[in-house]
Amino acid sequence: MNTYTHALVLVQGHEDGSLLLHQAVVLAEALAMKVTLAHISDDFREMNYVSDSLMNDVVSEDIIRVKALMSKLSASVTLPVKCHQLVTVRRFEDVEKCIAEQHIDLLIAGHRNRFMGVLTSSSLEYINRLNIDVLIKHLPQ
Repeated sequence: MNTYTHALVLVQGHEDGSLLLHQAVVLAEALAMKVTLAHISDDFREMNYVSDSLMNDVVSEDIIRVKALMSKLSASVTLPVKCHQLVTVRRFEDVEKCIAEQHIDLLIAGHRNRFMGVLTSSSLEYINRLNIDVLIKHLPQ
């Protein structure tokens, strides 16, 4: 088994975030590992579907919502947790960049078993695309 030093926990909302962060804290306490909590938001401005001025408000509102979520999640644990937000349309490239810059050696993500979940879940793609270990935690429906 590898000895991990830094885990990146990808969350979408409060329900999966609290479950995944709890799992990361248990591992971090056992392995003396650092934890970074991250959220990936779509950058609608780069998609150029509508005027950028209209999309700035949507992206800004999402960033504010996610910062509040991360503050609430990180305050719920005793371990110091760094927070990172990715606003992008290049999900995997930016996650790989974050992993390299932060020296992360374990990614923790959630997955729900639902209809078409295997086709629509990004969590399973991390296993095939990243060069670090990935822990996929089953999330209840």
